[in-house]
Amino acid sequence: MFFKNLRVYRFNRPIPWTQTELSERLEGHRFVPCQSQDLFRLGWSAAAPAVDGEALTFDQGHFTLIALKREDKVLPSSVVKEAVEQKAAEIELREQRKVGKKEKGDLKEQAVSELLPKAFSRSKLTFGYIDFSNGLLWIDTGSNTRADEFTACLREAVGSLPVQFVELNQNPVQLFTQWVADNLNPEGFTVGDQCELRSGDGTDTVIRCKGTESLHDAIGTHIENGMEVAELALIWEEKLKLTVNESFHLKRLKPLDIMNDKEGARDQNAADRFMGGVSLMTLEFAQLFTALTQALGGEDLSKVTQDGVV
Repeated sequence: MFFKNLRVYRFNRPIPWTQTELSERLEGHRFVPCQSQDLFRLGWSAAAPAVDGEALTFDQGHFTLIALKREDKVLPSSVVKEAVEQKAAEIELREQRKVGKKEKGDLKEQAVSELLPKAFSRSKLTFGYIDFSNGLLWIDTGSNTRADEFTACLREAVGSLPVQFVELNQNPVQLFTQWVADNLNPEGFTVGDQCELRSGDGTDTVIRCKGTESLHDAIGTHIENGMEVAELALIWEEKLKLTVNESFHLKRLKPLDIMNDKEGARDQNAADRFMGGVSLMTLEFAQLFTALTQALGGEDLSKVTQDGVV
């Protein structure tokens, strides 16, 4: 297991439940498949079936892995539209009158109700884990919508989820731009080969640069003309490649070292591979978080209660 995208949240006061209590509270919100009239369903699913069967949490030290499952009914709009048009045509032919807009809306609701029980479904798991020692919530998604969905479902299950986005002491955009403009590498990191520039004049101009050996040479002129680096690829200690943006969203994470050692993984069974992967990933991400926040001027903990961080 390896998270490819990350939304990181800081608990701004002590986590109000233990690892055991978390497991107990999620049980009341276990995933149940869609019923005949459901468009979608959300619920907590087995976090590590290869290790703990149907358990909704998987603890490894002070890290707890959880998984939110979403099931959607696949009902294409074209199918609904065709059903509505057919019903409208039948009414117009039978009653010799035009079907109005409001009536078509009613026909649409009727069509959806009739088609839903026959629709196929698809499901997706979104994983996350809680670092109980350092007061952090990590979610494996590149989507703001999915991240909000995850935190909303977790809050509903546990009752209280005092988290906030990670805040930094300095503006990442200014630092990204300075690193590229001055051809600098922050401590522990090497500037990669991708970035996204945006205009600083409010015109919403965006330029994406990828696959160049030197961002300094490729976009230096754009920076001189007032553009800023809003997203930047970095390599951390030759261990991990990632992209980070101004909101501290981490994307396109790719392991470069032993975390990607497939040869060694073949000698382990599924449970051992899973446990080893989670252990290594969580420990590496904890170190990455410390290094990256320091490179970006440090984390702003002014809104975090003193007891909220160990």
